Amino acid sequence: MPFRILSLDGGGVRGVIGAIILAEIEKQINQPLNKYFDLIAGTSTGAVLGAAIATGRSSNEIIELYKQQSSIIFPYRSRFSLARIPLILKYALSAPKFSDDGLIQVAQKTFGNIRLFDVASPLLLIISYDTITRRPIIFKNWRKDKDYENLPLWEVCVCSASAPTYFPAHKLDKKVSGIVQNASTRTIQLDTNASVVDDVYTDTDIIIITSRGYRQTRTIIRYEGLTRTAEIDQPWNIIPGNTSTYLINFLYSAIDGGVAANNPSASAVAEALRLGHKIEDISVLSIGTGERTQIIRYKQAQEWGLLEWAQPLIGVLFDASSDIYQYITEHIMHNRLLRLQFQLDRQLTGKRLSDEIDDASEENINNLIEAAKVYINQPLVQAKLQKFLQVNQ
Repeated sequence: MPFRILSLDGGGVRGVIGAIILAEIEKQINQPLNKYFDLIAGTSTGAVLGAAIATGRSSNEIIELYKQQSSIIFPYRSRFSLARIPLILKYALSAPKFSDDGLIQVAQKTFGNIRLFDVASPLLLIISYDTITRRPIIFKNWRKDKDYENLPLWEVCVCSASAPTYFPAHKLDKKVSGIVQNASTRTIQLDTNASVVDDVYTDTDIIIITSRGYRQTRTIIRYEGLTRTAEIDQPWNIIPGNTSTYLINFLYSAIDGGVAANNPSASAVAEALRLGHKIEDISVLSIGTGERTQIIRYKQAQEWGLLEWAQPLIGVLFDASSDIYQYITEHIMHNRLLRLQFQLDRQLTGKRLSDEIDDASEENINNLIEAAKVYINQPLVQAKLQKFLQVNQ
C-alpha cells in the first residue's frame, strides 16, 4: 500500500509559496489534501500550513490566511519601530524583534479549541526545539504517551514557529515521570525517562506519587545527568523504594523547529519506517519556501562579529538545515521524492522576492504568490508533478 508523505519547510511569510503549490496539487488530485496524504510533517510556517491541512482547510483558505494575517504576526519591518518599545522595556535592548502576541492570536483564531490528539487522520508531525535539554521536540498526534500531552494545536504551532531573535521562546509545561531506581536520605536516582543534562531539574519539585514515600515533595538542588541522580533540599521522611514512582513538573523552552530540521522530510521518512511501512511503499512530496539569494560575501563573513551575525545567522542555519535533510532524504528515497522549490530571484516574474521571513508587505506577498503560480505551471515542473502523482496512485 502506498504511504504518502507531505513535508513542509519553514520560512515565515514565504509559507504562502507552499500554499499556492498545494492549491495546484489539490486541483490535480481532485480530493482534499488531508484525505490524500497519510503523514503531514511541518516545521515553523510549515507547521501552521500542515496543521491547517490536517484539520481540513483547503489551500485557498490557507492562502487567504497568509494574505490577511501575516501583518498581525509581523506588524513592522524595522527593529527601530516605536511599536517595539514595550519589548525593549520588558527584555532590554537585546529583545526579540516581535512580541509573540500576534503569532498566538493568529494561531488561536485559526485552530480554536482543536487539540493535537483531536486530529485522528492524517498522521501529523510538527518539529520544535527545546533550549533546556538541547533536543528537538517532535510532536506527533498518534503518540499519546509523550510528555507534551494533548496540547492545543495552536500552541504546538507557536512552539514550532518561535524563531530566535524574531520571537521569544514559548514556555510549555511538561511532566517527567518514571520509577525510582534508588534513593538515600538526601538523594534519589531516576530512571531512563529522566534527562542526562546536568542541573536540568535544579530548583524543580519532585513528587513521589505511588508506593513507598507516597505524597512527599522535595526540591531538587543539584542534578547529575550522567547517573540521573538528584540531590534534594531536605531529607525524606520515608525513603522511596524502587517500586515508587516520581513526577517532576517541568517545562520546555520551545523555539523554532528550523534550528533542528527546517526541512522535516527525513524526520517524516524515519517515522514512517518506525511505523512499519516498507521503504518502497513510501513517497515524499517536499515543498520549500524559496531558496534565499542574498549573498554573504567573504569579507563580511570574515569581519562580522556577534552583532552583525545575529540576524543573518538564523537564515544561514535554517537554509543549511533544509539542504542537509534534503540531501539525506534524496539518498534514501531516490525517485520516490519530489522536491518543489525555486530561487527567490527575478527570473520567474521579473519582480523582487524578499529573502526575509518577516516581510509581510502586501507587495511582497503578492509577488511570492505570482512567482509560485508561474513556477508550478512551468511545463517541466508540471511533468515532474504529474509523473510523481501517477506513480503514487
